[in-house]
Amino acid sequence: MTSRAARRPAQPVTIVAAGAVTPLGADLDAFWSGLVTGSDGISMIERFPVDDLRVGRGGEIKKLKPMPQAGRAGCRATQLLLAAAQDLLTRAPVSAAPERVAVVVGTALGGVEQLERAVTRTGRLRHAAGALYDSPAHGLARWLGARGPVLTVGTACAAGATALGTGAELLRADVVDVVIAGGYDGLCRFVMRGFDALRSLTRERVRPFDRRRSGLLLGEAAALVLMTRDDPRGGPRLGRLLGHASASDGSHISAPDPNGRGLEFAVRAALDEAALTPDDVEFVSAHGTGTPLNDRIEAEVLRRTLGKRASRIPVNSIKGALGHSMGAAATLEALTCLLASRDGVVPHTLGLEEPDPVCDLDHVIGSPRAVRPRVSLSTSLGFGGCNAALVLEGAPA
Repeated sequence: MTSRAARRPAQPVTIVAAGAVTPLGADLDAFWSGLVTGSDGISMIERFPVDDLRVGRGGEIKKLKPMPQAGRAGCRATQLLLAAAQDLLTRAPVSAAPERVAVVVGTALGGVEQLERAVTRTGRLRHAAGALYDSPAHGLARWLGARGPVLTVGTACAAGATALGTGAELLRADVVDVVIAGGYDGLCRFVMRGFDALRSLTRERVRPFDRRRSGLLLGEAAALVLMTRDDPRGGPRLGRLLGHASASDGSHISAPDPNGRGLEFAVRAALDEAALTPDDVEFVSAHGTGTPLNDRIEAEVLRRTLGKRASRIPVNSIKGALGHSMGAAATLEALTCLLASRDGVVPHTLGLEEPDPVCDLDHVIGSPRAVRPRVSLSTSLGFGGCNAALVLEGAPA
């Protein structure tokens, strides 16, 4: 971990626009509309057999829009990234020399579905090339024509936040002028069987922070943002990234540190980098997986880091609506912060009906809440003790 004393306030980075594809729909607008209206993106999985699994439901994207020049996209993960990129480019062009455009994406699985295909009886060895962990990122860079750094962040389910923070550092160091950053992951039998074996998947609905919560459900998604160095004279923007921090617990291969020390460090360090205090935070987009241990630890960390105001800051989780989209989750949660600021509404947590007293926070329950947060906090926890926090500011109304 980096010493908190060594951190300095960082130059904010502008988030110009975003694009996404999720189980709630084929673009960012469908994602946001689905959250606000309480749509449920969980369904029976249809792309591969699930009859032999304890749980066969998840946040599956049933159909992707056809895209020009995407015929050689290959693996599902790359297709998801290109779908999010296509949505992003309809909102903001990439106006920089190709050598000054970076691609930084986070993922838990990379192109593992291709490896699964390669080792099947009908698979071919060439499929394994797409299974390289960074293959989807390079596929996105080729499709964009970007020739700057291409980085893949592998901090498990915190990767979508770490990718945004890494992209911000490239801009601050003047390595590039534009960063396309975000996260992705696709559903496949490999990951479904793994989580099924861990007994992490619920047979009921996902209930983040609810006293009846019994586990998570997996989802698939991709979300990308276009970031530039901050320019007060610039045109329309979605918001700004003010601070980021990552930290590792290293306590267990899958379970989080029971005391949440890494997440607490990340939250405090991100606020330090943003030169803000807990009093400035007006909304928390939480990780909120719906697992008993994760939700309790996250709530305890938020109470410790935000102090007395923790009971007065709206908190939500989007995983009840679309499942845990792994590498994409943290980017989508960051976008929830910015879109809440843009539209003056915080979506409620689908599935949360009876808050657990050990998760005592100001949860948004039952219906969206009319509030326009200026500064928001997004928190993420991942396997292997990976933690990340983002501090974001919405664009002026």
